[in-house]
Amino acid sequence: MDTSRDPYEYLRSGDAWRDYCAGLAEAGQDLFRELAPDAPIDLADGHRYLARMVRFGLEHILEGGDPRLPVFFPSLCETQKSGWDNPDNHHTNAYISGAHEYRIRGRRGACETMSFAVYGGSLGREGGRRTVAFVDLADLEVGPDGRFEILLGQQARPGNWIPTADDATTLMVRETFSRKSEQERSTLHIECLSDDPPPPLTPDFVVHAFRRALRFLRGSSRTFFDIVDAWVPTPNVFHEGDREQAASTLGIPNQYYRSGWWECAEDRALVLDVVPPACRYWGLALCDYWGASFDYRYWNVHVNHRTACTRPDGSVRIVIAHRNPGLAATNWLDTAGHDRGVWTLRWLEADGDPCPTVREVAFEELGRLED
Repeated sequence: MDTSRDPYEYLRSGDAWRDYCAGLAEAGQDLFRELAPDAPIDLADGHRYLARMVRFGLEHILEGGDPRLPVFFPSLCETQKSGWDNPDNHHTNAYISGAHEYRIRGRRGACETMSFAVYGGSLGREGGRRTVAFVDLADLEVGPDGRFEILLGQQARPGNWIPTADDATTLMVRETFSRKSEQERSTLHIECLSDDPPPPLTPDFVVHAFRRALRFLRGSSRTFFDIVDAWVPTPNVFHEGDREQAASTLGIPNQYYRSGWWECAEDRALVLDVVPPACRYWGLALCDYWGASFDYRYWNVHVNHRTACTRPDGSVRIVIAHRNPGLAATNWLDTAGHDRGVWTLRWLEADGDPCPTVREVAFEELGRLED
């Protein structure tokens, strides 16, 4: 979008909206990069991804992008996904600024873990994201009824306090569940403690929001699509996680990641065996190329430390196939109509980072596998 135009005249002429729409069309060309899958289901997933990212940008940046008027919006949930989201998590974001102080009030729900992360920078700018602070609710004071109050800012405060920085832009609250559809979510409220009243909406803010939303869409897509393109040539492998990369893409500091590209034809199956380490949480999820977990509301596409069936020797066997093989002591993950995608394994606060063994077999041979 044109940065030299007067914002009022830019809106009045209609050019700002035309340029925003043209920017969306340009960003959408990332769906057709060389290694991107183009099966009917993948193209449908890809276009839904674009629509979701447009919605995210307008909701979080245009509606909630003034750090003097912060508001929590879901950022990763059942119908908003990117970056190979964890189906066991619910993420809530608010835009903030290091120039202000904030108060968060809330009540913890039935989540197993809950954390607060402050990020600086942007996926659409040079340097990307960085983690400013990461605090687990377990390390803060919480009332017997689950209620808590937290202050955010650059100046240290007594009680529950989370530091920010000059380049702080985003507060992300993560809740992790073992059975998310059955468990109550937390309630959250955020307010800016600045004494200066925010100004009314201006053309400058709207034009800037359009520009930021496009930068977010382009930056997020290229960042994550470049990552998966490096995995596509070597399918059915779990690559060791890159700590620096995870930190720059909103990862959890104390969590190991193993990800990769899997492929499984309709008459085949992938058999994974692993002995989980001692950890606070672990989970494996299946996702599409564009960064969205398959729809876990309707398909069995993920497993975690609570839902997994463990074998007598402490190992876990996971079978990825297009239909349920019905095997005892085995965890089946449905491909949800896909024959390829991304898998991500997470070990939270673990004493190791084991890599699963992977075997590709004919589906009809699953019942004859040896332990």
